Amino acid sequence: MKVTGIVLAAGRGTRIGADKNKMLLNLANKTPLELTLQSCRDAECLNEVILVCKESEREQMREIADAIFPEGEVRLVPGGPTRQHSAYNGILAASQDSDILAVMDGARCFTSPELIRDCVQSCIEHGSGVAGCWCTDTVKLADSEGCFLKTLDRSKLVLVETPQVFPREILKLAYEKAFQEDFLGTDDASLVERLGLHPRLVESGGNNFKLTHPKDIVRGTQEVLGVRDMRIGQGYDIHALAPGRAFLLAGVRLESEFGPAGHSDADVLAHAVTDALLGAAGQKDIGEFFPDTDEASRGADSMKLLAQIWAMLQAEGYSLVNLDTTIFLEKPKLSSYKGKIVKSLAKVLGVHQRNIGVKAKTAEKFDAVGEGLACAASATCLLTKQNGA
Repeated sequence: MKVTGIVLAAGRGTRIGADKNKMLLNLANKTPLELTLQSCRDAECLNEVILVCKESEREQMREIADAIFPEGEVRLVPGGPTRQHSAYNGILAASQDSDILAVMDGARCFTSPELIRDCVQSCIEHGSGVAGCWCTDTVKLADSEGCFLKTLDRSKLVLVETPQVFPREILKLAYEKAFQEDFLGTDDASLVERLGLHPRLVESGGNNFKLTHPKDIVRGTQEVLGVRDMRIGQGYDIHALAPGRAFLLAGVRLESEFGPAGHSDADVLAHAVTDALLGAAGQKDIGEFFPDTDEASRGADSMKLLAQIWAMLQAEGYSLVNLDTTIFLEKPKLSSYKGKIVKSLAKVLGVHQRNIGVKAKTAEKFDAVGEGLACAASATCLLTKQNGA
């Protein structure tokens, strides 16, 4: 049987309080979209994936999808005004020879590959498979003013999640009937129920929650991804400029008659970043690891030193969430170099370029930097550490 996964990622998520689509937030150095697509890939039961997204975010989501599915198994289609419209766009985009459709909320980014497989298998064996968990809390029916009217029997109540998996023709018919009758449901199963069918529960196990509120980000990062230790580090470096010296920033060579003087290659940005990482991890500063009295580090490539320090910290269980840097320099102007600097740092640190910030400032003719006698750099980073590391 051919199975198509439909990932809904066109929502806004205003309740989470972010200034962008929550599918593109940084969650322990990965976006929710990456986590969701990785589970789709690792489930090894989906023949294709339809990613429903906003047209304005298509390029960014395409880049993420291609990194996880390099063979192009993911196709992007535009979302609609509601979840129901978006899901229907995904249904129509599925291959005509697809037998089963698995609809998934992209914001349920902690869905395990095993749960996807179980829901698909339930559909094959029983005609449907809907993720969810039995209600364990007391549930009250209330009026609009919050006054309790009655207590419901929780032994018959299920909290419904996704994936929701159905035969293609049944799900398509359910959606068409809903639109014909102007019925707007909150999930796929509610539409299938209106055909007189009874979708089957597949118990999820409890960690298949949806990113809805800020607390969900904290819960997911700590409980599911196992990241509890979050550390901020700050680094700063300054070097005098001297004629005839190579001018390197994060290993990128600038066109200049002057360059920073120092024991190593005097790459102030690489040094500031290294110190920020070391500081976040509670380690000694860069001078303790590579003293200027050590001949072995004379003329050393500072990006290689940065790579060495970062490998040490990664071995201790640290991951980089993001890095923000500022370069203080009168000339040359850095606008044409910023992209290369970002790329260089991202490569050494093993993160996406979107997690690296590079800014450039002058000192407005004040102090040694402002007089063109020196170059300085500052860096701030956020590290996380896995539980037990």
